Amino acid sequence: MRHILAALCLLGLIGSPAARAEQSSTPATETAPAPKLPPGVTRTYALAVLGSPELPPDFPYLPYVNPNAPKGGSVTLAALGSFDSFNPYILRGTAPEGMDTVWVPFVGGSSAGSAIGHIFESLLVPSADEVDTAYGLLAKSIDLPADKMWVAFNMRPEARFADGVPVTAQDVVWTFDTLRDHGRPAFKVVYADVKDAVAEGKYRVVFHFRSNANRELPMLVGTLPVLPEHWWKGRNFEQPLTEPPIGSGPYRISHFDMGRSITFERRPDWWARDLPVARGSDNFDRVDIEYFRDSTVAMQAFKAGQIDLRMENIAKNWATAYDFPAAKRGLVIKESIRHHLPTGMQGFAMNTRRAVFKDPRVRHALTEAFDFQWANKNLFYGQYTRITSYFSNSDLASSGLPTGAELQLLDQYRKELPPDLFTKPYTLPVTDGSGNNREELLVALHLLEQAGWHVKDGRLVDANGAPMAFTILLPDPTFERVALPYAQSLKHLGIDASVRTVDPAQYQHLMDNFDFDMTITLFPESDLPGSELLDYWSCAAAKTPGSSNVMGVCDPVVDTLINKVISATDREQLKIAARALDRVMLWGWYMVPNWYSRNFNVAYWNRFGQPHKPLREGFAFDTWWVDAALAKATDAARRSGL
Repeated sequence: MRHILAALCLLGLIGSPAARAEQSSTPATETAPAPKLPPGVTRTYALAVLGSPELPPDFPYLPYVNPNAPKGGSVTLAALGSFDSFNPYILRGTAPEGMDTVWVPFVGGSSAGSAIGHIFESLLVPSADEVDTAYGLLAKSIDLPADKMWVAFNMRPEARFADGVPVTAQDVVWTFDTLRDHGRPAFKVVYADVKDAVAEGKYRVVFHFRSNANRELPMLVGTLPVLPEHWWKGRNFEQPLTEPPIGSGPYRISHFDMGRSITFERRPDWWARDLPVARGSDNFDRVDIEYFRDSTVAMQAFKAGQIDLRMENIAKNWATAYDFPAAKRGLVIKESIRHHLPTGMQGFAMNTRRAVFKDPRVRHALTEAFDFQWANKNLFYGQYTRITSYFSNSDLASSGLPTGAELQLLDQYRKELPPDLFTKPYTLPVTDGSGNNREELLVALHLLEQAGWHVKDGRLVDANGAPMAFTILLPDPTFERVALPYAQSLKHLGIDASVRTVDPAQYQHLMDNFDFDMTITLFPESDLPGSELLDYWSCAAAKTPGSSNVMGVCDPVVDTLINKVISATDREQLKIAARALDRVMLWGWYMVPNWYSRNFNVAYWNRFGQPHKPLREGFAFDTWWVDAALAKATDAARRSGL
């Protein structure tokens, strides 16, 4: 589910306590004791999808933070594109970064972080160092029956929205109903197995489920952002929002220039500042996000000292663009931070709703034509590894031929699956990196001929003489250096492949409506994949505008295997189902796999302190703070023009 929220709400780590000298306006004497437990019901302080939480009930703070991190200072980050709405939960409009995440900028407009956020909060907050485990935030405790047909959250009565109004169970119910009925379509897909949400008193909310097959449902509803019903009264939730909303989180929007910049200020009266899950995080008094139309300009702003930190995902930049005076003087730090996360699937995605991509042999041919070894050598400075699985960098990835329990599972659908899946390992072409991939192009041409295409007068045409032509749609000129050589390679097959780059807002609109031929996209994954798979590749999502199923995958076998992944009750069952699903997706040839890295490349001006503790997610910027001594020296150097 955390990946669905990545698309819907992004991710980020919960905020921290304010300085002890700051006083809370929350009445400390208010209590709301949770009801007594009926037989067969367990009360807990945290949830883990599989296994148990690592921290005890009385943990003082999360182990990867500095609980005494100083508060204060400011940070300026960069984003690409623009924004015209403050509602990140609907299709219409583009919301700014940072509404519900601790936001860290990637080139191309992506983000990184881990669980709650600047403005909005949820009942639970995921840990950045455990696998699908979350601890109580708005919820003080969680009640689960043995049959797992419902989950109840006993809320903290001291929780307050920024205007001082209590956060209640009715706010949770209203949020759930509103997002399901009026939010982005993926909400309806992900919460399909949730029957209803009911407020049983002011501070107790119960979610009833249609079945207990989905092991993630308690976590799914627990990480739902909670919005203030009273603030939204009289406002149309389905329309773009042009005034800053309020939430219960550690930050509020203090200034903005629509489409150009936004400023978040830390709230000294944040109700949760002394909770164990909050200590040591959200340490900056102010976070400014400046928007740039072009990634090159954003890079120049960083080099000039106008931006404090950037995460770099362009290998050429990492190898060549940081050799400037401030970096040589140690004022700018380059750091490759190792992570231990599954890297999912990134690649050229083909929209099978288009006739040109209907035949899997055509899709296979287009995969054969991509010369990764040349790209890695000449474009990426050898920094990347080829992706060969939808669950790459994980023990859930398939390999070789199916055997044992996985083979038994797939055997049930042998008639619906390609015979090669059972007799040939899934492999991708390997070249010598010279750029001469003639053998691979011959394999591609043979596949195209099998699919009814042939070369005539230097052009690839079908039986009616219509040429093969399609457009690779991109949201950023950065990707052109990859897409243009690929398009050139396709021209050797007689394919008229063009590249079109549009601004991020237009790109999102086209993607939401599946109005594209081919694009570069990413399906992030975790050690415990679950309901996000419904949004990625189910038939229901394929028919739902705004879903993540951009390829239009609609295969009953895929749907069945997704449900087996979601309902797996132990790690062994999960591995069997995930590997089978991975294999079926790979042999569908829906994507031309790209590459991945096991590191986050981070460059920042030397003005920060950080915990320097190993972290499963690698990087959690919200646990950093402004080091006063470092910042004084670095900022003075920046003001002097270096």
